Amino acid sequence: MTVPSPEPVRSGPAPLLEVSGVDVRFGGVQALQGVDMTVPAGTVTGLIGPNGAGKTTFFNVVCGLQEAQAGRILLAGGDISGRKAYQRARLGIARTFQRLEVFGSMTARDNILVAAEVHRRWARTGPDPSAEADRILDLVGLKARAEEQVDAMPTGLARLVELGRALATAPKLLLLDEPSSGLDESESEEFGRLLTRLAADGLGVLLVEHDIELVMSVCSRLYVLDFGRILAAGTPAEIQRDPLVRAAYLGVGDQAAEEIAGVG
Repeated sequence: MTVPSPEPVRSGPAPLLEVSGVDVRFGGVQALQGVDMTVPAGTVTGLIGPNGAGKTTFFNVVCGLQEAQAGRILLAGGDISGRKAYQRARLGIARTFQRLEVFGSMTARDNILVAAEVHRRWARTGPDPSAEADRILDLVGLKARAEEQVDAMPTGLARLVELGRALATAPKLLLLDEPSSGLDESESEEFGRLLTRLAADGLGVLLVEHDIELVMSVCSRLYVLDFGRILAAGTPAEIQRDPLVRAAYLGVGDQAAEEIAGVG
């Protein structure tokens, strides 16, 4: 009798996004260098770093808006490195932008409804777009303001509209670029609870955010990007203790960082 081989043992959730060796150059500027990252399904993963570190460039590479000179990107085990942005969206990647991108002359509901209708058209399956728009408005806390024109909304609420529109495409992976900008403290806390619920439902979330308190409370793992390179990766507690990370945020030089780390 043939005994079947045992299934490989996984430690933690299966990888949803796997990025390896990504390089991006703009002329003589190395924007990203050898970037490796894994985002599991069902978790919130954080990407932090000083301004200009390359975080938005990395998002653009994952989404297909920016071509990388080297590296591979896998989504749910499939290589999407050569795919166009719209193809990646149909495979399950959605994002929000650092600079707010909404249909300002439309209502909050219509912004989300458009995305739900587009998704239904390309997927040829799924819930009724109108019902889905109402569900998402309730999910992100905008049910009472569904008929307000987005241009008239405060920035924080408009960002929730942008999030709702991304969710209407039924993504597997959600990339959020500074989504708490414009939210007050209580709104930020509620937003954190929303991210936790989304991850609990199986969504993989990659969060770029300068609100460190929010990042530390919702992320299970953090990557720190500095001058286009991954400086550190680990749990929030590990990152908080890392002397190189502290040096990067304090803006001290390489020699001082090495001295802080005890390797100089």
